[in-house]
Amino acid sequence: MTGPGAGPQGVYNQLNTTPPQVPPSGSGLIQGATAAPAQAPAPDYTNLGANQAQADFAAASSNGGWEFDSEAMSKVIESLEDCIENNFSSAMREAAHLTGIDAMGDEVASQGYVKIANESGASYQTFLDGARKFTRAYADKLVEIKTAYEKQDQAAIDALRSVGKAL
Repeated sequence: MTGPGAGPQGVYNQLNTTPPQVPPSGSGLIQGATAAPAQAPAPDYTNLGANQAQADFAAASSNGGWEFDSEAMSKVIESLEDCIENNFSSAMREAAHLTGIDAMGDEVASQGYVKIANESGASYQTFLDGARKFTRAYADKLVEIKTAYEKQDQAAIDALRSVGKAL
């Protein structure tokens, strides 16, 4: 065998030379790809909650035999309010402990564990905050719907029902 890469010298050269270094550029590691943004923007949970309540109402009220039940709507709103005031508040108080974790020692393993544990706790707090905002907006939209029905504001009722047709 002759030529580049042949024989013991060729093997030695292949093992001891620096291979071509292509990536960095935008470093998605695949040539031409770009890295993902550091963090995607957070969803607008308030809008999502209000829109979901409106869509759920539109879907439920589009049935010809559907009738508005103020007492049933009040029970749903009360249940959501209870969840916001008690469940989410309690979970958020408990989650506060998940970001104040201190390292047991001053070495790499403890420091790394604590960093990840505190980041995880912060992510959980972000999740809870989004879920609370979604539920608050959902409950507020149900109150708006209930008020429109109780006042028999036909224009508001028609506008709320039309959402289902647009989806």
